[in-house]
Amino acid sequence: MSLVANVIPFTQSDLGEALFWDERTGSVIWADVFKNRIYVWTSADVGPKHFDFDSIITSIAKRDSGGYVIATGDALQMLDQEFKVLQTVPFAHANPNVRTNDGSIDPQGNFWLGSMAYDGKANQGEVKIISPDASMKVVKTGVTISNGMDWSPEGSIFYYVDTPTKTVARFEYDASNSTLIRELQGFDVSALSGAPDGMCVDSEGNLWVAFWGGGCVRKFSASGVLLDEVAVDATLVTNCAFGGPDLSTLYITTAVPSYDASITAVEPLAGSLFCVEAGVSGRIQNNFKG
Repeated sequence: MSLVANVIPFTQSDLGEALFWDERTGSVIWADVFKNRIYVWTSADVGPKHFDFDSIITSIAKRDSGGYVIATGDALQMLDQEFKVLQTVPFAHANPNVRTNDGSIDPQGNFWLGSMAYDGKANQGEVKIISPDASMKVVKTGVTISNGMDWSPEGSIFYYVDTPTKTVARFEYDASNSTLIRELQGFDVSALSGAPDGMCVDSEGNLWVAFWGGGCVRKFSASGVLLDEVAVDATLVTNCAFGGPDLSTLYITTAVPSYDASITAVEPLAGSLFCVEAGVSGRIQNNFKG
């Protein structure tokens, strides 16, 4: 079976990312990374509301205490429910010319945040864990373009994408102390068009992976078997997240073709938010406990 995503009108951005569903407000939230902008859309809106910031925004999550937390290029910022900045927590990168990229909240409420070089230089990024008390530890180095990350429903497996590897990596995960125990056999997706980007895991343990350059989101079993594909009317597909009242709608962010010189076709819907009824429910995103 192959699914086709529908565009949500009036949601076009430049580089859509940092996508998630806020069950507290019934809203889809995402960032336009280099426009320094957060979009908020509900099904009752003709177009999304937006909030502008002074820095790039690469990841967004809910906070247990209310409001949100965002990753800028080199800091976390705590926001209230109106997206006003309450606190900034800066941090240093191991290498120069490096910025944050995709991130996720683990089941214990810590912020896992990846990074990459602005120019895409290999092995300059890392993955760090930022705890609710703002302490930090690096759990993975030598990363080129850190992207999607999520956990299996029972919390024993951590899935991770470093895009140029064209692999979804798998790690045994110790939930008691948010530690990667050992790397398991990942699954190679290099035979497929595009490269893996953002991803999410549904309630049945299957992975939904956005493919940058592939024009789709692909569904895989936990062992890496390709199960389904969602066609998207944009080549650069960046991220996906489940939402809606029963969490069965898969929302999808995209980017405009100017981010890839090989794309010569006109793509009028590129950069828009898309959605599709996935036939399975997702999971509520974990809250940052900071």
